[in-house]
Amino acid sequence: MTRDVAFRSLIVLAVASSIALIAGIYEVDRREKSTSDTVAFNLRELGRRVELLADELRILNSQFMSQLNASERQVQVLGHQMQALGFRLKQLESQKPPSR
Repeated sequence: MTRDVAFRSLIVLAVASSIALIAGIYEVDRREKSTSDTVAFNLRELGRRVELLADELRILNSQFMSQLNASERQVQVLGHQMQALGFRLKQLESQKPPSR
């Protein structure tokens, strides 16, 4: 999975979360026919939830990028190991006596 795909996935998740939060505000307001104090409380609570979601997205993005970087390093190490083994195989083949 490329970084671009990961970034797009995070954007989709953020948009979906925003839609869910907006739907939550609408539902709360519709149910309660809220007073101004209730609306203020609900907005503060919503702001807190948005901050938590943003923090979670940052953490997930950081974890994903760390895993992606670690995977890329592993691929590089394996590539170097394959090159070394290929070189060693050529050395061994060149040292092998001709078959009869």
